[in-house]
Amino acid sequence: MGQYYPETKTFVTKLRAFRYIYVPDVSNLKKIGQLSVNFEYVDFPQIGNFKSSDNELSQIWKIADRTLRLCSGVFFIDGVKRDRWVWAGDAYQCYFMNRYDFFDKEIVERTILGVRGELDIKQHLDTIVDYSLYWLISIELYYETFADKNFVNNIYQKMKRLMDYSLEQTNDLGFIYGRKGDWIYIDWADIDRNGTLCAEQMLLARALQSMVYISKLLGKDDTFYQKKYHDLRQNIDHYFWNATKHAYIDSYESGMKHVSRHANIFAILFGYVGQNRANEIVRSVLRNDRIEPIKTPYFKFWELEALAQIGKYKYVLDEIKSYWGGMLANGATTFWEQFDPTKQGSARYEMYDDKYGKSLCHAWGSSPIYLIGRYLVGLRPTAPGYGTYEINPQLKLLNDFDCTFPLSTSGDKVEMSVHEGTLNITATRPGGVLKLSDRKMTIPANETIELSINENNNWKVKK
Repeated sequence: MGQYYPETKTFVTKLRAFRYIYVPDVSNLKKIGQLSVNFEYVDFPQIGNFKSSDNELSQIWKIADRTLRLCSGVFFIDGVKRDRWVWAGDAYQCYFMNRYDFFDKEIVERTILGVRGELDIKQHLDTIVDYSLYWLISIELYYETFADKNFVNNIYQKMKRLMDYSLEQTNDLGFIYGRKGDWIYIDWADIDRNGTLCAEQMLLARALQSMVYISKLLGKDDTFYQKKYHDLRQNIDHYFWNATKHAYIDSYESGMKHVSRHANIFAILFGYVGQNRANEIVRSVLRNDRIEPIKTPYFKFWELEALAQIGKYKYVLDEIKSYWGGMLANGATTFWEQFDPTKQGSARYEMYDDKYGKSLCHAWGSSPIYLIGRYLVGLRPTAPGYGTYEINPQLKLLNDFDCTFPLSTSGDKVEMSVHEGTLNITATRPGGVLKLSDRKMTIPANETIELSINENNNWKVKK
């Protein structure tokens, strides 16, 4: 079965999963005999979906979904062009997107196990210190998503060994630094890397929190990790917070007092600052054009999530449309490893001193899936495994839309639509709560709720 294209003298035959094989200089497969192809792939169902009256936002979702699917198979890989590798930091972000797309538990487990390897460890995951820390944090995220205590228990010793390995390379203040051959990555950005790095210490503190959480969950003694965490948090604030700059500096050892966005994003994202200091950071760093902007979707994810957590939803939506919409305006059909809107022509594709070295289909570019689902539609678990969950949609920002998101590995989902002032919501799983304008109502299972919404976001039940 296939079709011959005489203008290119190519016979095209279609395989499963929309893959095609091109056979040049052949007008009919009978001329070469039987053609057989072995093609292995993992089929992920189309569960998560989002479509808006804002066509650009709908297209961003569609391209993000395509990007994530192309980078998903046996494992979550970084991209289809260059590395095709399981990088722990990249994979960690995929676990978030997976929640709102195909909710596949097995690919998360395969990736967690594949990137970690054997119990004994001789170097950091992917040789990157921060990627080891992301792996540790990902175990807490896994349990929050799937509530599988048995899997967590089975890998606890690997978790503990990696945590202890990381702590072995800390100084008297508890600050982590790299061994010979280690890479302190954080992001592709101009960061003062002289001495111990603030963003790395933020990640270490968050990893210690995950170690405490999982230890408590499994009934293990968490005293040692609790003390390490509290001491580290105090030292981070003492050595890295600069009251004059109203920001965390990259390094206190270099004397440069350089400020980048990364540590300050983590401070808000991890809840390490109160509202007043968070506002200082937003004014002096995140909304300050003199501070170098984030240029990778990888860290744009964290920046926008941090801002969403403190209620800057309109800014998040505007940035999604500006940044990812900017890639679409530059001809993207999948989302890129890095995007600098100031670059034009072939310079858009340069990376690693290679004119065309940039990955143009990179898994970490898929974060609009998560940002839209988690913060704009507002779906989040409030108990492990979505035992209970909340939906708090930003209706004034989204206008009319339709969406479907998964709630479990067994096919549970929630469907939601807003059209001409009417909100419809149906969930197949109990435990849901709809939150609108500081009012809440229970979402019954397998029953459609229909609400009338006015311009002030006030609502009443229609049926």
